[in-house]
Amino acid sequence: MHTYLSAGAAFVDPAGTVIAADPGFLAGLGLEGGDPTGALRARAEGSPALRALLAGEGPPVARLEGADGEGTVELERIPASAGALLLVRPADGQEWLEHAARSDGLTRIAAGVAHDIKNPLNAMSLQLALLAEKLAASPEASGAAASHLGALRDQVVRVNEVLRRLVDVADPSAPLGYTDVGALLADAAALLGHDARRRRVALAVDAHPGAVRSGADAARLGRLLLGTLARAVATTPEGGRLAVRAATEGEWAVVRLEQRPGDPGPESGYYSGVAAAAAEALGGSLEVIREGGEQRSVLRLPRNDRS
Repeated sequence: MHTYLSAGAAFVDPAGTVIAADPGFLAGLGLEGGDPTGALRARAEGSPALRALLAGEGPPVARLEGADGEGTVELERIPASAGALLLVRPADGQEWLEHAARSDGLTRIAAGVAHDIKNPLNAMSLQLALLAEKLAASPEASGAAASHLGALRDQVVRVNEVLRRLVDVADPSAPLGYTDVGALLADAAALLGHDARRRRVALAVDAHPGAVRSGADAARLGRLLLGTLARAVATTPEGGRLAVRAATEGEWAVVRLEQRPGDPGPESGYYSGVAAAAAEALGGSLEVIREGGEQRSVLRLPRNDRS
């Protein structure tokens, strides 16, 4: 049994003639649709790995350049009595699946931890109220303890607010039929505020609840925003500035991130690819524009102004 993220498939007979190929297979390898057999053989002439795979003489999976030399794809050959099934997929497709599984698992853990912390906090609030009642019998004791009790109440409220933001971003809901992009972005930025301050990154946020709405899935969008913003904070050098903004532009709900990032790490392309694929799956797009030392990331999502 094969588990994969497949972009396209084709079936070839023992002579290497392409019996059938879907558009994803042709696009993934950059083959012309008029003569897929000739195009596949022509490409194999310049690729020993592809030539060996088609002949069944090499490993069952080969890494090849994608269409127009952009990116890398994996081509898998699955033998059959009448020929072979060829599957083409992004080379990092398996990593994307693992990333998605890890993200889903962490979301569930975050929601569970928040619930486990919230119960003791509620108990603390109740005990503080009972303690204040008992102290009220002694005006002197009540007055002496008032500031301390108030400080404890404030801290409980503060922790409750952090937990609310965590749950709303990690596992948000959309009971009214739309996702509040402004609220999600504001909460994600608040959760990352400590990390930004620790890195001495000035995080400027222009996002307001109710102002920008999308029809995109709330949970998936929450993870995308949190991951994208966390990556932006991590790649902004110490003392730098990161500006994020949510707005509506025509039929799109748009999130813009502007920064002057440091040197890209070896995993920058992987993270960009995962985020772009996630945006596309939500019916939108993620565009990264670099001009000089500045970088603008523009996330576009289907807009939904349903009340």
